[in-house]
This record gives sequence, C-alpha cells and structure tokens, in this order.
Amino acid sequence: MPPAPTTAHKRPWPSSTPPALLIAVVDLHPLAWSLLSNLQPIPSSPSHEKEKAPIAPLTLGEFATNLMVFLNAHLASRWGNEVVVYGATAGKAVLLYPQPGEPSTPQPNFYQPFQMLDSRFEEQLKAVFAAEEERLAEVEGKGLNDPPALVSALTKALCYINRLRPPEVHSTGMAIVDDGKSSNPEQPESRILVLNATPGGAEDEAALNGKTAKASGGSGGQRGYVGLMNCVFAAQKAHIPIDVLTLPPESTKTSPPIFLQQAAHLTGGIYWRWNGRGGILQYLHSLYLPPPSLRKRPFTQPPQDAVDFRAVCFCHQDVVDVGFVCSVCLSIFCQPKPVCPMCKTKFPRNAWGTLKELAANVEPIPLPNTVPAPLQKKQRPATNGASNGPPPGAEVIEIL
Repeated sequence: MPPAPTTAHKRPWPSSTPPALLIAVVDLHPLAWSLLSNLQPIPSSPSHEKEKAPIAPLTLGEFATNLMVFLNAHLASRWGNEVVVYGATAGKAVLLYPQPGEPSTPQPNFYQPFQMLDSRFEEQLKAVFAAEEERLAEVEGKGLNDPPALVSALTKALCYINRLRPPEVHSTGMAIVDDGKSSNPEQPESRILVLNATPGGAEDEAALNGKTAKASGGSGGQRGYVGLMNCVFAAQKAHIPIDVLTLPPESTKTSPPIFLQQAAHLTGGIYWRWNGRGGILQYLHSLYLPPPSLRKRPFTQPPQDAVDFRAVCFCHQDVVDVGFVCSVCLSIFCQPKPVCPMCKTKFPRNAWGTLKELAANVEPIPLPNTVPAPLQKKQRPATNGASNGPPPGAEVIEIL
C-alpha cells in the first residue's frame, strides 16, 4: 500500500471564503417600470427554424419576488452573509432593508433571516411607493421626469461599507488607508449590485454617427456624471466591484447605460443586459450569486461586451466621443472655448484658431458592438497536379 502523501493538494480556488456583504441598489422609477411592464413582442420570422422564447413584459411585483429569492439564496450561501437594499426613485434614494425597529416574532420551521428580509423588504417597498404617489399628487406630477438617484444610492452604499471595515491602526495610533485587503479572514467581502431599469437614449442613426450624441448614460447619468465617476473611482480604490444588470432589452430600441457599463468595467464587476425573454432569476443566480473571490475559479465570468468609454461634456451635457479638455481642471467640452466656464482659466489666443480648425475636422470614432470573434484558418483550394502543402523553400512552423 503506497504511503499517504504528506503535502495537501493545492486547489486553484480558496478552500473557504469570508462572509459576503451584498448591497443591492434597485431602480424604482415609475416611468421605467411602466415601460418594462408593457414590452411589445417581436414578430416571429418564418425563416428561422428554431424560434427563441418570446419577449415577455416584466412587472415590478414579479421582479421583487425574484429579487427576494436571490437575496435569500445569498443569505443561505454562507453563515454570516449580509444583505442591504437601497431603492432609487425619482430624485431620492431610500434604505429598504434593513430597517431599525423591533424584531419580528420568529416563526417555527422558518429561517429567521429569510423571515426578516421577506417581511421588512415588502413592507418598506409598499411604504416607498405610497409616499412617492402622495408626493407626486401634491406637486401635480412635477419631478416625475427626474432621473433616479442612483448616484445618491451608490454614495450611501459606499459609506455603509466604509463604516463596516474601518482602516487598520498600528501600535503608534496612526491609521492606514484600507486597500481592500486585510489579514482578517472574517472581514466581509463587499460588493454592490446595481439593478437598472431606466433605459438610455433612443438609438437613431444621427445620434450614433454624429460627433455628439444625446444617448443617455442610463439612469439619468448625464447630470450625475461627475458624481458617478467619483463613486466609481472610490470603489475602485477600495477594491469594491460594482455589478450591473440593466433590464431594458434591445427590443426597446434604446442604447445601453454606458456610464454604468464603465463602472462595472473599471471596478472589475459584471455587466449584463437582459434580453427580455424571461429568466431573471436564472441570470441573478448564475451571474451575480458567486462572490468575487470565486468568479474566476472554479466559476467563470461571461464574456463582456466592448465598453463605450465616451464621456459627457460639461457645457451641454452631451455624450461625446471626441472632446476638448481643460488643462487645469480637466473639464470636458464638446467645442473649444476661450475661457473655461468651470475654473475661469484663459487660454492663449494664438491657440484659438488651431482649436477651431481641429473641432471642424473631428470625425467620430467607430464603436465596436461586441468582442471580436476568434480568427478562423482558411484552407487553400487544391489545384490540378499540386498539393495543399506549403510552397518549396517555405519554412514550416509547427504550433504545439
């Protein structure tokens, strides 16, 4: 009988993971959910042999049910996992779960965290919609077109995480900036999941082919572009991934939320756009349930689409692919200006003509739709009396 090996086999993934803190930011804008609940089916094509699942509308009640199942699955994955839910309505961000108050009466044969999440989340969601309906009735619908306060919700989420993991302190009493890595194995592994329901701008040929586009960054990202980028850079420095699931499918003829896509790419999160054919719970479980430490091994991430890195000009709030940046305050403008409107810096007059000439000759940058497919080898056709081998004198390299 061979002796037992003395060294343990090293796995390519960690043997245990720390508790995970999941902060979900849910878009609750009423106009966005009115669009999702009235999705129009796409007419079937007779040329396709196998038809796909039909486009189905998604109501807020159905989505809330699937979201609670996903959050309960996160709580059941490991003892010590926590869940925090923020709701972003028109111009306001509120905390949906957990809520301070008396603990609910435990029920037999029922996991206590499940009971607290289901009851508190449902009650707070109804209270938020009742308060929003009352507020809109008082102001006669004013403010309904305001974008959802996703930037405010992201700021509150980052502050919540910062309170849970304070910086480490040495014996000298000086604090060290937390870089997201700690020697404590029980420190929570934090991440943010943004569930976006607000579509971007309409996809038209003039907007996509022009120098500037009115396509929104998703969830009112134009007006909150600076605040959103500040949240993204703070999360990137703290090693907090921001996952994004955008719900408006391509059948709505709207552009994807480019700023949320940038947020997921810069922080190492996962970005995915729902196709409108059901399966929301399957998307949540397969893509966003594994913690960041297990996403590469043993699990794998889905291929990400090409990221649109366009920015927003500070003068007209337009999405631009080529802009002019102030050398002092780094503000972005779609047209050259003699004086920066943000920091009042005066640029030299001799450069004004050159900037105008460059602005007149700017051509839009083509944006790829997705990751390019791998190249396929082409076989040369055989000729009479000749073989498919290499020509005489050619060097043959064998790739192992």
